[in-house]
Amino acid sequence: MEGLNEGTWTHFSCKLGGGEQYLVTPGSTHFSIVSSRSLLLYGRDGELIAGDGEANHDALPIHLPIYEARPDIGCILHFHSPHATALTVLQDMRFDTRLSQTAAYFHGKISYLTTYAVPRTNTAEGEEMAEALGTKKVLFMKNHGVLIAASSLADASVSAYQLERACELQLLAAATGASTERMSEEFAEMLAKEECNGEPGYLDGMKRLLERTQPDFRE
Repeated sequence: MEGLNEGTWTHFSCKLGGGEQYLVTPGSTHFSIVSSRSLLLYGRDGELIAGDGEANHDALPIHLPIYEARPDIGCILHFHSPHATALTVLQDMRFDTRLSQTAAYFHGKISYLTTYAVPRTNTAEGEEMAEALGTKKVLFMKNHGVLIAASSLADASVSAYQLERACELQLLAAATGASTERMSEEFAEMLAKEECNGEPGYLDGMKRLLERTQPDFRE
């Protein structure tokens, strides 16, 4: 609905319980028709436990090493949204967290993978991303896209939306050619402390919208 997906190729996952099992989006289903029934359940070893089909070939090699490196993470979203991905193709791949209120929610939470991580079906790609991510929340991947690692699905979903909007604002401002005015470090730090990027009810609101427009998403 927000244009964050790229057909069937991008992938999301959520950790269940203590981290022995993970729900992963299917690799052959367009995101507009993903439902509860189509989600796949995988074990920590990468073996399919339940569900029809399989995840995108690059999903588990990316997600599982990051979960192993970061026990605090409950949800990983990897996507190639237009504006965030546009930043990754610039020579100076820098997201300015002091340029807008929306961007400031990510102040101090951004990391960069400065070389292209070649898609593979082993864990080497995920291990490289986990190292680059470190303790941060967002990873910009050179010539590729972005990854969000959050404590919960609610936090991850609003972060994905706001990151794309903030990148859009940055590119629109740059396109004018005019000088920009950045907020203070103090204000950026203040906003970065807000729970769920200042919108803790975002996911609940989106689910209410889905119940109205696509009521079968729970099936």
